[in-house]
Amino acid sequence: MKFPKLFEPIKVGHLELKNRIVFPPIATNLAHVSGEVSDVQIFHYHRIARGGAALVIVENSCIAYPEARHGATQPRIDSDEFVPGLARLARAVHDAGALVSIELTHPGLNASLKFNGGLRPVAPSAVRLRKDGIIPKELTENEIEELVEKYAYAALRARRAGFDMVELQGAHGLLINQFLSPLTNRRKDRYGGSRENRLVFVREVVDRIRQLCGDGFPVTIRHAVDDMREGGIDLEEGKALARGLEEIGIDMIQADLGFCPREMRLEPMPYPQGWRSYLAGALKEVVSVPVAAVGTIREPEFAEQLLEREEADLVALGRTLLADPDWPLKAKAGEVRRIRRCIGCGECVKARHSEDRPIRCGVNPTVGEGEPFARLERTERPKRVLVVGGGPAGMEAARVAALRGHDVRLVEKGDRLGGTLNIASVPPGKDKIRWLVEYYEAELPSLGVEVVLGSEVTREAVEEVRPDVVILATGSAWPRPDIPGVDLPCVVHATDILRGTEVEGNDVVVIGGGLLGLETALFLASQGKKVTVLKRYKTIAEDLEPIYRDYMLRELREREVGIVTEVDVERIGQGLVVVRDKEGNISELSCDVVVLARDPIPERKLLKELEGLDVIPIGDCVRPGRIVDAVRDGYIAGRKL
Repeated sequence: MKFPKLFEPIKVGHLELKNRIVFPPIATNLAHVSGEVSDVQIFHYHRIARGGAALVIVENSCIAYPEARHGATQPRIDSDEFVPGLARLARAVHDAGALVSIELTHPGLNASLKFNGGLRPVAPSAVRLRKDGIIPKELTENEIEELVEKYAYAALRARRAGFDMVELQGAHGLLINQFLSPLTNRRKDRYGGSRENRLVFVREVVDRIRQLCGDGFPVTIRHAVDDMREGGIDLEEGKALARGLEEIGIDMIQADLGFCPREMRLEPMPYPQGWRSYLAGALKEVVSVPVAAVGTIREPEFAEQLLEREEADLVALGRTLLADPDWPLKAKAGEVRRIRRCIGCGECVKARHSEDRPIRCGVNPTVGEGEPFARLERTERPKRVLVVGGGPAGMEAARVAALRGHDVRLVEKGDRLGGTLNIASVPPGKDKIRWLVEYYEAELPSLGVEVVLGSEVTREAVEEVRPDVVILATGSAWPRPDIPGVDLPCVVHATDILRGTEVEGNDVVVIGGGLLGLETALFLASQGKKVTVLKRYKTIAEDLEPIYRDYMLRELREREVGIVTEVDVERIGQGLVVVRDKEGNISELSCDVVVLARDPIPERKLLKELEGLDVIPIGDCVRPGRIVDAVRDGYIAGRKL
């Protein structure tokens, strides 16, 4: 076996996990508004378990309604009425071969007034930390004792529903984290002050769970090893608290962060793989219970090395298993090249946190969709399918059509698969996009797809092949804007730069403040160029996932990239750009090079040529969008053949 440590059994409490792979709790927004689990949600967890993970932990569940409600579609476990639905979920995970846990959550001072009916948040102490300035109500001792009961009875409901264990959410700045952290726990009674006192709340919760559920029911915790904030838990304090958690009787610890910026726990693409795993390594120095490493662990080789070096006992693979729930099975079979790795695009984060909609994945279009959409049945009438274009939409359409039993040929005019992914992967921190191309490069031949590179498709070529259907994925084009001087030698398109065109000179003006313009600006600034970005409208990068947007703007500031908004380009001259601001004032910017980075338009030339044939246009040739849009279009096209 290629990864022996990864597939070695391990015990959590008295229970044996078949391997070291844990699916951690990730909010899905898939429950009903009532808090009942939904069929789509049950399938979501069943599908993860079917892929070979040893332990599946169901998302943060509300233990106290409405005050602890943390989302419009958060599952509830605060009442016996939810036990039957949770039991169906637990059975579905067991039927797929995994153990199942559920995370018990109370947000404390971070309660959402939008979802909890406007109730004032509660916390160990009345500290001002919220961005809205609201100061939480300090919990009385009686209220704390009531919360202990709510946690314990939630655990009892989980046990009655058939769950194998429960997990306490003690990280991410939520209630248990607030009790453990000196940043938020300034109490003078038995629940605050010394480290031992700050552990009392967790001790009472665990003791009460043991009383109700028995000693054989494991209790695990997601622990804030470091708050990453002055006055909070630091690494040494996090280690000391972990020793206390072990003494209390915690059976496993997920090593995570506390009151950190969201960017550090919902990492955008540029973050290095497994950067948070040092937290698990720190805990391994001081505790003997199993410790799980958390965050951006994408490849089995990396996971195996963590386990071999004894820097973790388990690996928690969240977004990794969203991207490919069969990651464990493929790793065990040695089919590493066929793993669809998470590229960190942030679509799952954007859906859940920014848009308050069901979870989705940029590279796996079935996430959050339910069993009927995910089911791919073999066709009884195979067709000859011609896919034109080897970008993400075309590659996914070819994959799905082949899985359904069709005879598929994919033709790409370039010398390699990937389309615009090949240039999107060039800016700093974007190299993981190549992972998606590498997945299709391995997957398509294994499914029998004939891949033809370096070939331009015409109507004559299509008629010669005589396909039953053409899936057109010709992508988008970047027309030159109607600006005087746009054809001067000093003008170059952003895509040409990302393909390797050298930029002569030091001063660069980029026309266009969308994703392409900003990433090209960052690419040039990383080479030492002095860059200024021009944007017609006031907002910058409004189409980006907010966490990546904040990261990008910070990087641009640090590299001293100038951004000028609300200007129109009047003309381009040799060595200058003339702009008009919203008041009509004219000014000149001197430069050596002008880079065009306006938004693309659909490439529909071939679509017009193929009129009269059975053609399905998909992806950017219909509507330029993001990777998630292209992959979904491709999946739907391949599925409906």
